[in-house]
Amino acid sequence: MEKTLFSTLSKIAEGLEIKYYWIVFLKYLKPIFFISFLISLLVLLISLNIEKKYRSYATIVIEADESQKIVNIEEVYSLDNQASRINNQIAILNSDDVVDYIVNDKIILSEFQQLFRGLEPSLIKRLFVKKEDISKEGLRGYLKSNFSVNNIPRSDVLELTFISASPKISKLALQNIIKSYQRYEIDSKIVITSYANEKISDRLKELTKQMESAEKNLAKYKEENNLVDTGDVKELKIKQIENLSDTILELQDKVNQYQSDLLAIKLAKGDVNQLTSIQDLMIRPEIKNIYESLMGSRNNLESLRLLYTNEHPKVKKALQTIASYEAQLVKIINDNIDKKTFELTNLKNSIDINKKSLTNATKELRDLEEKESGMLKFSREVSSSRKLYETFLQRVKETNEAQNLQISNVKIIEDPIASNTPVSPNIKKNTILAFLFSAIGVYFYLFYRDLNSSTVKDPTSLDMFDTLVLANLPKVNISRKGFHVMQMFLEDNESAFAEAVRNARTVMESKFKPNKSYLVTSSSPSEGKTTVAFNLALSLQKNYKVLLIEADIRKPSVAASYYEFDENHKGLSEILTNEVSFSDTIQKVPGTKLEFISSGKRRSDLSDIVNVAKFKKFLDVLNKKYDYVIVDSAPILPVSDTLVLAQASDYIFYVTRSNVTGVLSLMSGIKKLKNINRNVNAFILNDLDISKNSYYGYYYQQPYYYSGEEKPY
Repeated sequence: MEKTLFSTLSKIAEGLEIKYYWIVFLKYLKPIFFISFLISLLVLLISLNIEKKYRSYATIVIEADESQKIVNIEEVYSLDNQASRINNQIAILNSDDVVDYIVNDKIILSEFQQLFRGLEPSLIKRLFVKKEDISKEGLRGYLKSNFSVNNIPRSDVLELTFISASPKISKLALQNIIKSYQRYEIDSKIVITSYANEKISDRLKELTKQMESAEKNLAKYKEENNLVDTGDVKELKIKQIENLSDTILELQDKVNQYQSDLLAIKLAKGDVNQLTSIQDLMIRPEIKNIYESLMGSRNNLESLRLLYTNEHPKVKKALQTIASYEAQLVKIINDNIDKKTFELTNLKNSIDINKKSLTNATKELRDLEEKESGMLKFSREVSSSRKLYETFLQRVKETNEAQNLQISNVKIIEDPIASNTPVSPNIKKNTILAFLFSAIGVYFYLFYRDLNSSTVKDPTSLDMFDTLVLANLPKVNISRKGFHVMQMFLEDNESAFAEAVRNARTVMESKFKPNKSYLVTSSSPSEGKTTVAFNLALSLQKNYKVLLIEADIRKPSVAASYYEFDENHKGLSEILTNEVSFSDTIQKVPGTKLEFISSGKRRSDLSDIVNVAKFKKFLDVLNKKYDYVIVDSAPILPVSDTLVLAQASDYIFYVTRSNVTGVLSLMSGIKKLKNINRNVNAFILNDLDISKNSYYGYYYQQPYYYSGEEKPY
């Protein structure tokens, strides 16, 4: 129902001018104001008698727990982590656990009950609700339903509010909620700490057993492998290997040197000079002394030979001395060569012995390392167990201390404050809004009812469309309608009706061009469009060449009802179906120059035999032949024929009947024309009761339109 009403109002609004809303508002100003005043007065009375609500508010900060260590840098900048923590705390604030601390405290419960007893109940509560003391469950529900928490974005700050029927209750509730939250937080930490202490103690017992087992395994391994202190034994063994290696290297150097000297001795082949060039031989004292004596004797011989001949006794003696020294030197060198050969053999034997010792020492070190590796495994188990034991022992001490010292992470920035000004009901706001909304509602109700039930009564009803009103045709009060009304312009030339038709003709001549086609239509049947079209054509034929076309082929009225034309006479239908030529359908209205084309054979739909382009071409041909072509069409709402004719015609005149044509019907017809991009060029108001309007009555009752001039035709 609401959807239908809304869609109807939307369609209505599309075709209305803004001033029409103002016209309707002024029309119903008194009932709108009176009804809105009554509704706002009722809202005022209700607001004065409903329970008032007061708000208390506080601001707190929930700091992060220092025990929760930051693991990585992402946690420092993680907004999700912060939001999750704050959301968890908000959930705790709203939880039953926090409320339980309040309702289970007899002193706090008594304070609340005392404050509730002192409340002044509203009129509505006095009438319908029996006053009782608030129970524990009642207080629980009251606290949960009236408490709210709001987190300031990107912060740890929480804004707490509580709404109650008393500022004292509101403040007391908020104070106790904060205290209960702090108590819950501390109790939770104590429970967690106790649980952690219990688990750590259990773990310590396990570690003690584990450490004892590791120590037993280590001792057993040492005993099985005859190990006391593998660290010192290993160091000694390593030094022994190093010393053996150094000794072997030194001996090998000597062997190499001896072998080199023996090779040089062998190459000398007994030559004293070459033998004395061997470094190792010359460093021996006995050889060095004889060699120096030999060199001294040789120098002495050279000196004697400068003075004496070889036969001289001194020279001979010197030669004997040199020979003696050389013999001694050879003997000593040979002895040293034998000695060096013996030493070389000893050196090689020493090297072999040391290599065997090195091999044995290396093997012993390897065995020692293997044993040490096994022992270290057990040692590490002992060390690891001991460190874990010490760590958990420290945690036990810490948890014991934490149980005795627990503090809340809640910091109160602003203590609970209760305002003495109620937040609801807002009497002034409610009254003003009630007046405004009721005024709007009443206005649209009356607006819809007015549109739905109102008709076009006088020319002012057409002002909202901002379109020319071509004529206001007065009501014809005669008993015999039909033929007489059709020719009212001719038969009662001095009547107000005829004068109004002449006025329409004059405006038409000034506002619209000749040699054009004029479509005359209306919203529904029986609104006088055919009468208007015929009389307008009769007035124009006085001075112009005029053609009237009866284009309502579904329900023709001119030829069938008012003139006795041949029933088989051909008309518009036959022209459009190319059955006859245009000249064969022309008829003249008796006593006038007005030419007339009847509808011809009745058909169910004009659009079945003609399209817009064809009919426009037909009218363009007629416009060249006639000054005015008047097309009397079918009503626009019941059938679609008029939409075809409207697109082909040059101008559209819309006939409305006073107190008959509904405003909604008129707007629907105009909207149908706008859907085909055509607008109404002029309205003609028909059947206007001028007796109810002094101005119109006086105007139309004058004998002549222009005083002092001849009577118009």
